[in-house]
Amino acid sequence: MKKNSKAIIVDGVEYREYVEGSEIVPPVETDHVIIIAQRGWIFEGLRNKEVTDKIQLLNANVVRCWSNGRGIGGLTKAEYKDEYTLDPVGVVLFPNEAIIATIDITSW
Repeated sequence: MKKNSKAIIVDGVEYREYVEGSEIVPPVETDHVIIIAQRGWIFEGLRNKEVTDKIQLLNANVVRCWSNGRGIGGLTKAEYKDEYTLDPVGVVLFPNEAIIATIDITSW
């Protein structure tokens, strides 16, 4: 063990890497959604429910293209998601009036 490293023993097992309780960040409550925005933009990501005055997507992707004949609804199914071209963009924030439609993704 390194001189300055910490270790804990739980039920006789030594753990050298761990996160102290004070360092744990609670998870953000999210919904996995597809957002159809103005001007034809389509995004997929995790909607941050803690932001209520706008819509914020975390780990978002722009849905760039598909040619599978399933339309955007096919992206809601895990077995078809590889048929879509998704470009990662990170965090996206929309004013509510910029949203045309929201589609829930339940099977990724």
